[in-house]
Amino acid sequence: MLTFCRRTLRVVERIEMTAAMVLFAVIILSIFAQVISRYGFSRPIVWVEEAATYAFIWIVFLGASIGMKRLSHIRIEALSLVLSARAQSVLRILGYGVMLFVAAYLCLRLPVVIGIESRSGSVSLPVQLPRMWFYSVPLFVSSLSIVLTLAYYLVAELASLCTDEPMTYIDGASIDDVAREGI
Repeated sequence: MLTFCRRTLRVVERIEMTAAMVLFAVIILSIFAQVISRYGFSRPIVWVEEAATYAFIWIVFLGASIGMKRLSHIRIEALSLVLSARAQSVLRILGYGVMLFVAAYLCLRLPVVIGIESRSGSVSLPVQLPRMWFYSVPLFVSSLSIVLTLAYYLVAELASLCTDEPMTYIDGASIDDVAREGI
């Protein structure tokens, strides 16, 4: 079951990474088109900055969930370095539990915000879209992805603690690999 979850989260990570790269390309191409149209033809495209801002917001939240899957967010390990391997595992379980609680709470509260934001729309885009697609929805998608990732890490760490086998992360690395490589 954990193997299936790990593989599924790896697929989700690839989808998030692809979406982020596409959005990054959209930002670059649209701003390039804006520069050409403004300075080459003296006819600026009015919606480019808004579209680039919205794409950037999506990239930030997708990056947050990708960072959680790769465990690349900033963490302070001074305390854990002096603890035994078992105590480090318990500390990680506590950390994953707290983060899971916060992200899940955010997921539960966001539908109300999405409902409120659905009442206002974009300002200059050629098509009128509800603002929720650019503020609350990316946060919800990212938070949900983070919840699923943390749930996997929590269960995998608990299983590792019970079996005394190293935990396997989303990318297939074990805790020993992470410690050795500094990943």
